[in-house]
Amino acid sequence: MEAVDYKKKIKLCEKLGANKFQKVVFKVEELKYKFIKKFIPKYIEWYDKICDRKRKKELKKAKTPEERKYIVEHYRRQKMLMRKEFHREQNRNYHMDPNKPTEILEYLKWNKDIHMRGIIKNAIAIPCLAVAAGFGLWPTVVVPFLALELGSLFINFQCVNIQNCNIYRYKQREETMKRLEERRTKKNVEEYSEAGAAISRSMAKTDDIPSLTEVIDSIQTKEELEQLRKLVQVTLGANKAASTSQNTDAKSSGGKK
Repeated sequence: MEAVDYKKKIKLCEKLGANKFQKVVFKVEELKYKFIKKFIPKYIEWYDKICDRKRKKELKKAKTPEERKYIVEHYRRQKMLMRKEFHREQNRNYHMDPNKPTEILEYLKWNKDIHMRGIIKNAIAIPCLAVAAGFGLWPTVVVPFLALELGSLFINFQCVNIQNCNIYRYKQREETMKRLEERRTKKNVEEYSEAGAAISRSMAKTDDIPSLTEVIDSIQTKEELEQLRKLVQVTLGANKAASTSQNTDAKSSGGKK
């Protein structure tokens, strides 16, 4: 099988504007979290309620213990991922988790698919609106909508281009990412396996994310307590570092535009 020339593919994406538009994406991301934290203080509670409604609805349809377990774990994971995004001010589909670098590929493809569907919608709407505008039908309505669809097409195209570029960059280093993840996983198991046992016990008592108090109540040994304390400190430090880095990168990008 002929080897894929990812460098060539990346250069094409960059020529089409991947790097420039990604700076815009990061700036929008920065503004998004500033807006949420200032104007939607109960954002986490709001998201949790949405997840709870969906989980309750799906659990009613579950026919086996395995289905129920999958549904519970799925929505618990969604809540945890949202919290990580919120505290780090980083969307999962544009930022790699150092502990789980291979996960990014799934999110890149997921985000690309969303924008591909957007392009299909644009491709249907634009010709129809253009014909209507050509015949002079409802110009005060059709022309603004046509402009919006054209703008949406540009954004969707650039987002697909960015994710293609990121996918190619990942593919270039995929084996390295897999080895890195294996080492990180092994290291985390060695450092936090006792804390993990306490967290697992607390999770077994609820369909939701256990609170820190509930996790502490599940602690049985001094080792579990020490590891949990260290894990909390490391997580808080990582969140702060990621948030600071994101804001710095966004400001830097804004200065170059």
